[in-house]
Amino acid sequence: MAIKCAGESDCPQVQCVQQYVAQQTDELNLEPTDIINIVRKTNEGWYEGVRLSSGEAGWFPAANVVEITNEHVRRRNLREQYRIAQATAHLENTRAGSRC
Repeated sequence: MAIKCAGESDCPQVQCVQQYVAQQTDELNLEPTDIINIVRKTNEGWYEGVRLSSGEAGWFPAANVVEITNEHVRRRNLREQYRIAQATAHLENTRAGSRC
């Protein structure tokens, strides 16, 4: 049985504390300090999530992460994700404009 998150802003967040190297194509490589929004949890100890810094998604073992329970920290992480996405979009638009 899987538990699924309703929306990005109210999803649990976790931080990687132990590296994980994906074994399957639907798994997510993890590096210490990665912050991940959890989309789904299974009873078998696996999480499906989206890395905030890159938007990359996949499954990984729950044993390699710890949950971020501080609401202030979770909101700060989401603001940082938004800021990175905006900067990336601006950079891509600037590059596309200079090619014309």
